[in-house]
Amino acid sequence: MSLKAVLFDHDGTLVDSETTHMALWRKAVEPLGGHISDDEYWQQLLGVPCEQNAELIIQLRNLDISVETLVEAKLHHTDQFLASSCFPQIDGADFIVRDLAECLRLSLVSGAQRVCVEASLYGHGWKGLFEHVVTGDDVPVNKPDPTSYLTVMDLMGLRADECVAVEDTQSGVRAASAAGIATVAIRNQFSASHDFSTAVVEVPDLSAAHAWIRQQL
Repeated sequence: MSLKAVLFDHDGTLVDSETTHMALWRKAVEPLGGHISDDEYWQQLLGVPCEQNAELIIQLRNLDISVETLVEAKLHHTDQFLASSCFPQIDGADFIVRDLAECLRLSLVSGAQRVCVEASLYGHGWKGLFEHVVTGDDVPVNKPDPTSYLTVMDLMGLRADECVAVEDTQSGVRAASAAGIATVAIRNQFSASHDFSTAVVEVPDLSAAHAWIRQQL
């Protein structure tokens, strides 16, 4: 492998955002008499784009609301959270991205809204470390479709065999793998049931992903 770049996912990979996202979805559906259980979120909604999550929640709870309106409600609560906060980083994330930025090109490939990603980049001082940032707002089709990864490789002028992706969900792993990129899958407590069969390696945390990437250099 002639490794030149690492393409990081955002939610759950670099920042501990999923518990917050679950709470924000619950705020959006509670006025409608709806509820999202822990198992439903971790097994069905984790790593899935906002619009798809809204559609699935409406189906699960037979809610009398449009996908667009539910998405707007979720984004409203997200904006309120981000007005004064950013998602906390995963243990070791700051050291890892700074260490890898010294020897490899980095980009961020996220299915999340750009406002969420930008909050992390500015809040943690990572803005200058990532060459390109592709979010769910920047592509016509989100993960698990490979468009976001194909887009970032085009922007960087790189081939798939020159990149490694780091993901923590089934949706993200499928997207990167479909783009032909060797993918490091982080299996954490939230993705215990996810299918990572297309990943080149499965690790328990971000630090182990960092160690594997270092071994490829």
